[in-house]
Amino acid sequence: MRPRLRPTLTGACCLLAVLALLATAINYGNNLVFFLAFLLLSLWLQGAWSCWRNLAGLGWQPAPGLAGFAGSRLELGGHPLPGSGRSHRQLRLAQGRGRLGRPLFLGPALDLNETASPEHQTGRLGLSLPCPPRGRRQIDALQLCSTYPLGFWQARLPLPPLQVWAYPQPEAGAALPGESPNPAHRHQEADDFQGLRPYAPGDSPRRINWRVFSRREELAVNSFDGGRGGQTLWLDLARTSGDLEARLSRLAGQVLEAEHQGREYGLRLGAWSCPPGRGPRQRQRCLEALAGYGAEQP
Repeated sequence: MRPRLRPTLTGACCLLAVLALLATAINYGNNLVFFLAFLLLSLWLQGAWSCWRNLAGLGWQPAPGLAGFAGSRLELGGHPLPGSGRSHRQLRLAQGRGRLGRPLFLGPALDLNETASPEHQTGRLGLSLPCPPRGRRQIDALQLCSTYPLGFWQARLPLPPLQVWAYPQPEAGAALPGESPNPAHRHQEADDFQGLRPYAPGDSPRRINWRVFSRREELAVNSFDGGRGGQTLWLDLARTSGDLEARLSRLAGQVLEAEHQGREYGLRLGAWSCPPGRGPRQRQRCLEALAGYGAEQP
């Protein structure tokens, strides 16, 4: 897709200044004013070509796993891919259009000065938007913008819609439910990490989590199951109360809290269940299931 070009407010004022200089030069027969008028006009025309060329040939690769929490901010990002082997300057990621064609949301500028291959490009464009209601959502009207080099023109390169996940807004201070007697993993997985507990006199210094101490300035000890099999932490929609959105919000808060504590947890939403686990992949899977519950099958 080719960039679209239109003059900015500064560019429109520049053109009016050219017309005023030409009228003055014709009225008084002044060659110096003619020179200034045509010099400014040449800069105005050259700015249009340079601005259009700055976006021509660009590709776009969105960042994987774009997601946010409903009611907060959604951080979009991706990598522009220069396919022409030249530099691109003052690139911005934008969304929507307001009055006078200005974007409703505009990200910070980025220069791509390197001519490396796309897989070696490290430039990243970002944009912060209000997160839509929970579910699988589509973000439209995205575009790459630039007013390079003089700000007389604005070039816009439309981008394909992005699919993002809007997770339920997590409930603040959501307490974890009681544990189930079922083992969270196989018994032969001895000394599996179960989480953190406060330090008690007599605990081995080798079990102290010094990273937690550097953040909280309190001693915490890594807890292991010793081969007995840990306790399953099941987060169950049926065990929560309130309306659907409040229950999903509480479960989202419990997922984040369990992940923060390093616990192994599973999720049940009616007949669907996610096996116990932990880590970024488990967190993403559970939050996506909560986001799609009621609108899409998890």
